[in-house]
Amino acid sequence: MRNTAVILIPALIITTLLADKGKNYAKENVCQGLKDIGIEKFKEMVTVLYSQKFPNGTFQEVSCVADEMTKLAEKCCKDDASPDCYDKGATEISEKSCGKDSPFPKHPGIEQCCTLQGQERKLCLASLRYTADELPSLTEPTNEEICTEYTKDEKDYSVRYVYEFARRHRNIPAGFVLNATQNHVRMAERCCRPDIKNSCFLQERLQMRSSNIFLKFLSNVCNNQVNLKSFKFGLSAYYGNLLGLSFEEASAMSGHFHSGLEKCCLKPQPECIIEELTSFQKVICGESNLNAMSEDFHKCCKKPALDTLLCLDDLKRQPRQSPDVANPVSSKLCEEAQPHGIDRYLFLTGVNHASISLPVLTTVLDRIKNTVTACCSSADITTCLTEKESKLKMTQALLSKLDDTCSRYFRLDLPAFKTRMQKEVQGEGGEKRTQAWLDLAISCCSQRSPAQLCQKLTEDVIKYDDDTV
Repeated sequence: MRNTAVILIPALIITTLLADKGKNYAKENVCQGLKDIGIEKFKEMVTVLYSQKFPNGTFQEVSCVADEMTKLAEKCCKDDASPDCYDKGATEISEKSCGKDSPFPKHPGIEQCCTLQGQERKLCLASLRYTADELPSLTEPTNEEICTEYTKDEKDYSVRYVYEFARRHRNIPAGFVLNATQNHVRMAERCCRPDIKNSCFLQERLQMRSSNIFLKFLSNVCNNQVNLKSFKFGLSAYYGNLLGLSFEEASAMSGHFHSGLEKCCLKPQPECIIEELTSFQKVICGESNLNAMSEDFHKCCKKPALDTLLCLDDLKRQPRQSPDVANPVSSKLCEEAQPHGIDRYLFLTGVNHASISLPVLTTVLDRIKNTVTACCSSADITTCLTEKESKLKMTQALLSKLDDTCSRYFRLDLPAFKTRMQKEVQGEGGEKRTQAWLDLAISCCSQRSPAQLCQKLTEDVIKYDDDTV
């Protein structure tokens, strides 16, 4: 896979800038990072981190905070700087963040941080993370637009691209953003002089194609990991369905993948996630799995590690029939003698559905999990489960309906699908409910659908659909 050689970012800078787990604003850490990569790359890296952290901020707001952090580092890393230079400067920046007319991004939750003082405030500000819906994908400009903007101001073009790309990929390692920017700017540099060369752009885009596809895959799985409440359960059902695995096999595989994403998605250093994905490829393509898998699976496993995962992600899932989910739900689910009882129940509930995406599946499974878990914590488990039996049946029926809807969405053209949905959804509030189903199908039936948006749209369907409670 070309262009996956990435810019490595010193970890020292990251912990200092973002105060990871309360670790230090120490001058030494920042200065070492500045020395390692130089002032220009340092500022680019800071711009990536704050664009990811504040995707709702304007370019001017993000640039302002990046400038302040870069100036602070430059000032305090001089040989004659006072020992408390960086700490004092960081305090001033945190106070500026809380000012009425702050030029920095306006982050949800900042008001609460600003009630704190000193180091507590700095750590609180550093821990803020934006959680609104994903931004639309970056629209690819025409060759002419690229050259017009690039030749106007090369440096500004690069920084703006970093900002736009980073805020749309806020849960992947920052190094991938820098690498993508470097590739894009190199393309502009090569293809815009002395005049626009369309053949040059075509060649460059072809060379970047595989790395761009990988970034979309990585952004999707990391968004799922960061945002989906019961992602691990959804993953188990997904791998059970895709590969025909038992609960135990699927749980082990999804656990390996989930822990790797959890460990590495929000780390700025790209090598962490690359190592974890390479390790996962060895697990999923191990001899014990290969013997029972399809020819297409074997073909995927012959590819390089990262390409293997992309290939497997594109394999068509097949409907499968797992043992019937216990109905009514037994109190045995809650017994200590039945380890992973709820996990197994969720797996058996989700594994039969091959057409819905992970965000949709996980949202419904999370609803089921919350209901069952609440009963397991109640004084009378059996009575609680009996009372909730109707709700659980309806939620399972909704899951089947979602699966059927997505299957139909893939088979029919859009006008025919809309007509079919309008006929099926009748009664009071029919127009709102029809629109809710249409919005969900169009945005969320695709496997790589946006996690936060699809959680919301699935919850809208649950809210409006007559078959749920």
